[in-house]
Formats: sequence, structure tokens, C-alpha cells
Amino acid sequence: MKRILILALIVFAAGCSSSKNAGGGSGTSMQGTWTVSGTGNFGSQSGSGTYQVVLVSSPCSVTTPVGTFSVQGPVCFIANNNSAQGSISGTGLPSSSKNNGQGVLVGVASNPVPANAPINLLFVVGESNGTVLEFTGSATVANGTITGTGSCSTSTPLCQGATGTFSANLQ
Repeated sequence: MKRILILALIVFAAGCSSSKNAGGGSGTSMQGTWTVSGTGNFGSQSGSGTYQVVLVSSPCSVTTPVGTFSVQGPVCFIANNNSAQGSISGTGLPSSSKNNGQGVLVGVASNPVPANAPINLLFVVGESNGTVLEFTGSATVANGTITGTGSCSTSTPLCQGATGTFSANLQ
């Protein structure tokens, strides 16, 4: 359970990752490959990890094998290694989540994202036993670096109290 919660908060952070816009100074583009680092607080347990996430354009509401999920946009991106839309990888991915996958859905007001603009995100992990964990979070981006926080969604009683902080950078 600890590994899943750490994964959830770390990968969830990936949704907030971004790169410096090649256009020079007009904001940060969300599409691309990112390195995400984060630390989670799980009561008596805590942990950290690093993941690689590839974000691609997506609708702001998606139907997955574990349910339908939405994030506030109007411009959205997804990293979902279950549907071949973007990807998520890292050494801490729990084997129990690989049957139903995990995904990050990110919503922004525009792309590229202006400096210090808010980013909304949702991370979902579905375990092979049918358990679904959902995390929500927010962050800001400036100069290609994202910083933010996340916590267990109120719709997921199993992980209540789990929180985390994260940062993301262009790989």
C-alpha cells in the first residue's frame, strides 16, 4: 500500500511537469518527457521517488478501464501507460497496478502556460484487485519547473490523509 501511495503522489506530480517553451519567454509547454521527484507523507510512513512521464494532448474528460475521470481545463494533457497515450515509468511502480494501469490527467488554461499560472491535475491508479486510488493536486510552473502539492481525493477513502509535494523538470 505504501508503494502505491508513493507512486500515486510522485506520478501525480508528473502531470504538473512541463518544459521551457522553445519560442523563448512566452510560457512553458506541457507536452514532452519530464523527470518528476516527490515526497509523500503517509502518517507513520513516508517515502520519495523519481519517475519519467510523457505528456500528450488529451480531452479533459477520459474513460479508462477503472472509470471516467475529468480535470478542469480547457486545455488538457495525459500520461497513461495503460492506453498508449503518453507514458509513466519509474523504479517504484507497484506490480499490483500494472494490470489496470495508472494515469495522470492535467488541465491548464492555455498552452504554453504563462509563468506562475495554476495547473490542475488528477492521478489515478487501479490495482489488479479492483481497488482504485485517486489523487488531486495543484501546482504552478515558472521557467520550466513545476512545484506543487497533492492529496488523496475525497472519493477514495482508502488513502485519506495521504499528501505529498513534488517538482518536475524537463528531462
